[in-house]
Amino acid sequence: MRRSFGLALACLGLMMTPKLALSQAVTSNSVRLTWTAVGDDSLTGTAAGYDVRYSTAPITPSNWGSAAQASGEPAPAAPGNTQTFTVTGLQPSTTYYFAIKTADEVPNWSLLSNVISRTTLAAPDTTRPAPVANLTVGSPTGNSLALSWSAVGDDSLTGTAASYDVRYSTSPVTASNWASATPASGEPVPAAPGTAQSMVVAGLANQRTYYFAMKVTDDAGNVSALSNVASGTTLDTIAPAAITDVTVGWIWLNGTGGAIAARAGYNARSGRSGWARR
Repeated sequence: MRRSFGLALACLGLMMTPKLALSQAVTSNSVRLTWTAVGDDSLTGTAAGYDVRYSTAPITPSNWGSAAQASGEPAPAAPGNTQTFTVTGLQPSTTYYFAIKTADEVPNWSLLSNVISRTTLAAPDTTRPAPVANLTVGSPTGNSLALSWSAVGDDSLTGTAASYDVRYSTSPVTASNWASATPASGEPVPAAPGTAQSMVVAGLANQRTYYFAMKVTDDAGNVSALSNVASGTTLDTIAPAAITDVTVGWIWLNGTGGAIAARAGYNARSGRSGWARR
């Protein structure tokens, strides 16, 4: 009789055990669990509470008490209803095991549910590259200027960044007018932090002062602050235009046959071309 009673209680506990499942909502610090509600008395009535626990080791009846207890579990719904609960405060890139027990109002506790596991995602990269602090301008020509700087990192000064954005203007570049500055082309691929890098910005106007600045982007799309602003002036390499309208002027003579003046012509007295007056 006692054996039959114990077997009945065991069967009752098994019937009250919810089957835990995982939804697709997994982040770097949370996992959402899904299960179907069971009853207060086996599969009838509404239970009183849930106890959701998690651990970095597989959960068993023997180590259930040492598993971390979640907080904020939902109140049990009527049997057969789907319920969800998100466990938060987890560590990134870590495998966790989850299990649940159900209690009635006494409380009688169900047996341990099935145990499931999921690995949290890697932590998002929110660290932006450090700004370039030593941008310089040199090697001017009539239509180009050379820029040089030291590479910074992906995460501040560590790692390797993904890309550069160099811009220039004929007025000082600031954070507020950055968007209206002219983008350069041909920026090099970022190198390891501390590496000297350079590029030539061509297509500039002759004998004009330009201001340059740059930003650095990492592979997560984090953008650095604005670099220092450097300036340079292109050379004056345009010579004066050639005169193309030289002509021979008229010579006027006085009554005695002497030259009064010659304009861009022959001076009768000196024998030279150019202006002359008698």
